[in-house]
Amino acid sequence: MKQTFVILLNLAFLILVGCKTAKISELNKRINIANNLSIEKSPFQSANSMGTELKRQLQFRDEYANKLTELRTSYPNKPIILTESYMFICLGCVADYVSIFTDGILYEYTYDSSLKKYKEKSKQVSVEDLVFEGGAQDDIKEIYESVVANENWNKNPKKYGDENCFDGSQTFYTVYKTDNQIESMYMRCWTPTDFRNE
Repeated sequence: MKQTFVILLNLAFLILVGCKTAKISELNKRINIANNLSIEKSPFQSANSMGTELKRQLQFRDEYANKLTELRTSYPNKPIILTESYMFICLGCVADYVSIFTDGILYEYTYDSSLKKYKEKSKQVSVEDLVFEGGAQDDIKEIYESVVANENWNKNPKKYGDENCFDGSQTFYTVYKTDNQIESMYMRCWTPTDFRNE
């Protein structure tokens, strides 16, 4: 009887774990695939250390992935830029800062470790005004303009910087295109245009 109870308990646990895994949205999975592909293609060695972070983010991304779906419906002719930044000094952590941008609106999410969830804030901001946000979103502006110009924005990550920084973030830039395709790029040390050696 005891053995039957243990077997049933284990079976119930497996079903619960299976149900939890099944709740990951299709969009979340597609973003994860694009992120993993960007690791494979990355010229940066640091990209190889991001596997654990991506697995963990799968469990949290649905908290804001529905915003991507909402924006895709509201702005069918505009690309949507998702940035997920992971602290360089934290191994296996979820992205501590996330932003979602399409022309005219920026959603920012910060991870609250005590609540184990993301807090959202939004603001109206045009592409041109991104650079006036303290320079913090000049990366989003550059990627957005490249995508709108139909350039191959993620072909050469070294165009945007290198991995010779000692702090900061490891960031995945993901573009949700108007044809519903998803493209991604891993970046270690984004360098503002004025400081690049081109």
